Amino acid sequence: MMKTITDLWNGNIAPCEYCGSHDAEAKDLIVLMERNREALCGGLTAAQKDIFQKYIDCSEEYLLRMLELAFRDGYCLGSELVMESLL
Repeated sequence: MMKTITDLWNGNIAPCEYCGSHDAEAKDLIVLMERNREALCGGLTAAQKDIFQKYIDCSEEYLLRMLELAFRDGYCLGSELVMESLL
């Protein structure tokens, strides 16, 4: 009865796993980001590269947190819409 919610909770469904993977703009941005990262890292010392990597790690963690919050908020909104449509 609640298979989808159970699968979602257990990680069998990953709504953001393919997020943007079919979007040409997103792919172009990834290429540009990688090109700029390589250009920047080419002129950094080892210590600067370490600091930059820490910055990237924090940025990725922040992005994942924001995606999680956006998903949660979207799920709650969708649930509210379903509830209202059933009343």
